[in-house]
Amino acid sequence: MFGFDEKKNYDDDDTSSVDLNGRPFDLKDVLVCTTHGKIYAISKTDGSRYWRQKFPGGAYGSLVSVFISDSGKVILGCNGKTACIDLYTGETKWVNKMKGMGIEEVGVVCSISQQSPAIQDRTEGGDDQLPSYEGSTVEEKQVVFGCTRGKVVAIDADSGEELWRYNCPGGGYNIPSLLIEPTQQGSSRWPFQVLYAGCGKWIYCLRVSTGEVLWTNRISSSKFGLGMICMATPWTSRVRAELYTDFSNTPHAQFRELERRRHSSNGGG
Repeated sequence: MFGFDEKKNYDDDDTSSVDLNGRPFDLKDVLVCTTHGKIYAISKTDGSRYWRQKFPGGAYGSLVSVFISDSGKVILGCNGKTACIDLYTGETKWVNKMKGMGIEEVGVVCSISQQSPAIQDRTEGGDDQLPSYEGSTVEEKQVVFGCTRGKVVAIDADSGEELWRYNCPGGGYNIPSLLIEPTQQGSSRWPFQVLYAGCGKWIYCLRVSTGEVLWTNRISSSKFGLGMICMATPWTSRVRAELYTDFSNTPHAQFRELERRRHSSNGGG
């Protein structure tokens, strides 16, 4: 943890919680970045800043994971908390403290909304249209997922209230990898969105809306190596390539965990 002077330096870095330049922008021209415990929305055209925001609840320079939902929400994870801020203003919508989850790095992802009113209302033309979800027959409430220390918490995307949580059995205390696919992208037996969680040597298949366990499988019997899982499907790989980076192909959190383990093994405590 940081000492008093270090914490003060982070607090003094910004004069306000939200720094707004007051410029309107189109969805197609925004790039959201996180570093040193802060979130920045910048222009993809020239790199100029639209707004800056501290992580709600305090990050003090820690790693902040980020995911942008298809309904105009910026989902953030840091220090055992999950938060949501407005994509267009940077203003905080809610913070879920994920009680009992510790203060380590958090992975975040959000399910598909089927309809994107925030984006539809704020954009014009067809350039900003998201990939179609052919075969989707059930419109489900959007759910945010925060994961850390072998647990997954499902959060209402609008209110920030916890819906359900799942302790990955046998997964240890690793950060679970999460992957969501819309209806009918996989086996047609699931007429609803499905969450795949990978932790330790196990894969868990859960229903997004309720947390119902559809199946679990221990995929590895290895006794040596790192207990971290990366996952991909053809559909999610295409989306990742076009829209975002995540822990499965840019393992920032895993790298931080390895540094922590090396430090401990070298007698750093």
